[in-house]
Amino acid sequence: MLFYILLKWIIRVALRVFFRRFQVYGLEKLKVVKGPLILAVNHPNTFMDPLIVATLMPQQVAFIANGSIFNRFTRPIFKYLHVIPVYRKKDTSDVPLSPAELNKQTFQRCYDYLEARGTILIFPEGTSEIERRLRELKTGTARIALGAEYENDFRLGLTILPIGLNYSDPIHFRSEVFVNVGQPITVSDFKEKYRPDDFETVEELTDLIQKRLSDTVIITEDDEEDTLVAQIETLYKNQLFEDLLLNRRLKKDEFFLIKQIITAVRHFEEQRPQLYKSLQTQLTNYFDNLKQLHLSDEVFAQTRRIYPYLWQTLLSLLIGFPVYVFGLIFNYIPYILPSKIARLITSDITYRAPLMMSLGVIVFPVVYAFQIGVIHSFFQDVWLTLGFAVLLPLSGYFVLWYWDVVVRLRHTWQALRLFRHKPSLMKSLINQRNGIFEELKEAKKKYLR
Repeated sequence: MLFYILLKWIIRVALRVFFRRFQVYGLEKLKVVKGPLILAVNHPNTFMDPLIVATLMPQQVAFIANGSIFNRFTRPIFKYLHVIPVYRKKDTSDVPLSPAELNKQTFQRCYDYLEARGTILIFPEGTSEIERRLRELKTGTARIALGAEYENDFRLGLTILPIGLNYSDPIHFRSEVFVNVGQPITVSDFKEKYRPDDFETVEELTDLIQKRLSDTVIITEDDEEDTLVAQIETLYKNQLFEDLLLNRRLKKDEFFLIKQIITAVRHFEEQRPQLYKSLQTQLTNYFDNLKQLHLSDEVFAQTRRIYPYLWQTLLSLLIGFPVYVFGLIFNYIPYILPSKIARLITSDITYRAPLMMSLGVIVFPVVYAFQIGVIHSFFQDVWLTLGFAVLLPLSGYFVLWYWDVVVRLRHTWQALRLFRHKPSLMKSLINQRNGIFEELKEAKKKYLR
């Protein structure tokens, strides 16, 4: 238990470093609802997902995991961490028991764990895909929940709590994540309907979990819709924050806004297909032009204050340059090593982000400890060593901020260069952007009517 608590604390710190913004809506529900409890979570980002949810829970969490990751080396570790395998036919070729028999044992282990007032995390989709979707849920979660209550004459008090994980960019360092805790489901409500041989109640509970989980995640129907929604977000989101009096710093407000954009996009696709196609074509052309010219839309949003921004930014970068160099020298190796190792371990991009973070938990302390030891042995000064140790992580954060500013400055500089050498092209882009903006404003009025 002590090792679990220590590991949870380390991963919690690592997650706050890995993600630029990490926000949770409904955190009080996680603290109020103890056990027996099933956490039903969507699964867009492989083993980053269980790490995020487990660190938010005050109690220890057991995990349902794919049986294919269990072998003679991992089984003792997973057993200690309360990881419970669920098997498919292809996972059990070297096991004498059939998948059905093995999964019967899995269900019983879940029943026992829940009877002891434990908490189990389940991904009802069954597989992990990097996309803003919610695939059709498997019935396993409902079967475990109803089975556990049935064995206890529906006196267990089991709750299913849906949790939605919403990533801005699941595979990249310093992206954002919004954890949205949904409305709990009381399994005993199904007491009068459920019979062990009746599959209808299982399907009814599965449908309810699907609905509650859908409320907690951003869902787009396909890549085309996802691209269009993302383009509208980039171009028009800040205006909508002002119009709807929302706080752009709160991910829950951003979540609500994106949900509304998706609803509006589907409305126009069905009710006004010509307007939908027109906007889609214009947005695609505009963002293709930006990509070809190495520009960002942010540049056009600040054209009136572009020169003050440029000089203020240049001054900040100049003053901060010595700190940037210090941070870069001492943080580059522990920063780049996890990325290089993750690429060697797997070519699957869905596993790289969680691998990088997990490796960083090991690499950063080791490299930091080595550097601190070298500085202390060279200078033999306790206070200097302590100051160096404090500066290491702070300067690392400063490097991340500095590089973000450099990237934004590069886009601004490119825009100024094009304004000077190709003013007609830039004027055309601005007119294109203004035209889309006005059309979006009109679309918003029509939608609200």
